[in-house]
Amino acid sequence: MIKLFLVSIFFLSIVLAHEEIREEIWAKAYIKLTKEDIRFLARIDSGARITSLHAVNIELDGENELIIIKKFSIHTGMPFHKKEKNEHYIRNIGRLISFDTQNELGQVRHMTARVVNVVKVRNVQGVEYRYVVRLGLKYKNVSKYKDVNLRDRSNMTYKLLIGRNWLNDDFVIKTDKVIIH
Repeated sequence: MIKLFLVSIFFLSIVLAHEEIREEIWAKAYIKLTKEDIRFLARIDSGARITSLHAVNIELDGENELIIIKKFSIHTGMPFHKKEKNEHYIRNIGRLISFDTQNELGQVRHMTARVVNVVKVRNVQGVEYRYVVRLGLKYKNVSKYKDVNLRDRSNMTYKLLIGRNWLNDDFVIKTDKVIIH
C-alpha cells in the first residue's frame, strides 16, 4: 500500500512539473512593435484567427521574389487555381510593402516589410483580401515574430487586434481586469 502511494506521488509530481505556466494577459493590453519602438493599446481577441494592425498609405515596392504557386489536382494532375486568394493580391507575395501605422496616441511610424501571405477575411462589411507581413510583437517579457494582416483601422478604437496566432496557447486571457503594462 505504501509502495502504491509513493508511486502515485512520484507520477503526480512529474505531471505537475511538466504543466506549462501561461502568462496572463488582459482583454486590453499594451503591446509593443519590437523594431519600430511604438506601443499600442491592443484588444485581445481570441475569436480572431490572425493579428491585425492599422495600416494606411500602403504601397508595394520592387519586383516579385516569388512566382505564383500553381496547385495540382490529385485527381487529374492538372494545375488549378484555388479561388480563396485573389490572383491580383497573391502575385504580390514576396514583394516589399511599405505603410504607415499610428497608435491611439497619434504616434506614427513608417514601416517596410515583406508580404508573406494574403488572407481572405469575412466581416460585416463583406469579404476582403489583406496583405500579411511578419512583425515582432512584445508583451511584458514575451516577444514573438508572427504574421500580422494590414488593414485600415482608422475608424476603430483599437489600432492593433491580437489574434490567436500570437496568443498561441501561451496566454490566459483575464477578463476581470482591463489593462496591464
